[in-house]
Amino acid sequence: MGRYDLKRRILYPMAVVFGVIVVSFCGYFVSRHIAHPLLHQAMAGIFGTTYFLSVAFGSFYIFTIGTVRGASLAERISASFVCPFLWMTKEVFRLTESHPLSECLYWYVNPLHIWLICLVFMEMGIATLTARAILKRRGKAGKSSVAGPLAVTLGSLFLVVSLYAWGKGENIYVLFLEGYRLFFGSGV
Repeated sequence: MGRYDLKRRILYPMAVVFGVIVVSFCGYFVSRHIAHPLLHQAMAGIFGTTYFLSVAFGSFYIFTIGTVRGASLAERISASFVCPFLWMTKEVFRLTESHPLSECLYWYVNPLHIWLICLVFMEMGIATLTARAILKRRGKAGKSSVAGPLAVTLGSLFLVVSLYAWGKGENIYVLFLEGYRLFFGSGV
């Protein structure tokens, strides 16, 4: 397996995903200034969808490209979490308008963020298997087990489904709120 320099292994794929996130975010919020309702809805739909897909599934692209280009496991995992972490940080930062910093930092462990982290791990498992198939097609694949990536994929899928199935996600949110009350009182 060929090993590229750091820029090609990790930074360029991250820049592509981050670029799509930024353009989609800007396009979505600029669309509200368009007076024509049909054009507004079309732009909001397109940019909102690409924003969601790039945040939710950009890690799959980054991890796959990183694997094919010879990035280490630590590089791939770190790079795969950069864009979701930046999105989470943006959401935490937005809360600083109305909450103290300590309460805002607690927002990192809300159920949506937990699900996103589980989704990223699931994508890493699937991306590993996808990259191995690509490398095998190119004649560059080595001997490796599918047990690890499959276990990560299935474990993450199990967590996502079980956390949601447990009271349709309400129970995990109640636990989140109980933690908030424990640390910060009843709140505002």
